[in-house]
Amino acid sequence: MTTNFLTFQRFNDRVAALTLAETFRENGIECGLEDVSENFDVSFANNEINKDFRIKLKPEDFERANSLLLQLAEKDLADVDPDYYIFGFSDEELKEIIERQDEWSSLDFLLAQKILRERGVEVNIEQIQTLKVKRIEKLSEPEKNTQLLIIAGYALAIIGGLIAIIIGAYLCTHKKTLPNGERVFGYAASDRGHGERILIIGILALILSAIYQFSKYA
Repeated sequence: MTTNFLTFQRFNDRVAALTLAETFRENGIECGLEDVSENFDVSFANNEINKDFRIKLKPEDFERANSLLLQLAEKDLADVDPDYYIFGFSDEELKEIIERQDEWSSLDFLLAQKILRERGVEVNIEQIQTLKVKRIEKLSEPEKNTQLLIIAGYALAIIGGLIAIIIGAYLCTHKKTLPNGERVFGYAASDRGHGERILIIGILALILSAIYQFSKYA
């Protein structure tokens, strides 16, 4: 898999992942399927929860893929079972599905709109687009509550812990993928700065520790 492919969707069902991958390829969307499941199941139960199959797409194809899924889901709207679980959702819960489209299936997203309209609740394209923009802005915000991680990083860095180097590298390089395929830093600039310092201190402390240990036996 080339490096410019990012995770679009995750499944614990290999067949479902393969089906979606084939759908994308049939519609001219280049994609890949990556199996990052746990290599060893300590329970020996072949637990599906431990399975992790990831559909990978180029960032520029995310919007096109989302549009395709909506088109396919629209064909299934008329055949939805009357007992389908979201028919029992309140108006607020249905609005939350629309607001958090990235957390729900395309069918649920379209069905939530249909149910709301049938209940006399107005849902228009402008509203959905506004919610989509706000959602992207929300997901773009850096992670909060990093103080304990930073403190732990500095503490471990001083003693030359390898874990501190991992923490520092994670803080300053971690990125997250947004529903539109955009990649943004997961932590604020100030936290990334701490990450860089933790990384440097950790490396220096590790080197000094190695030199000290070597000198003891030289």
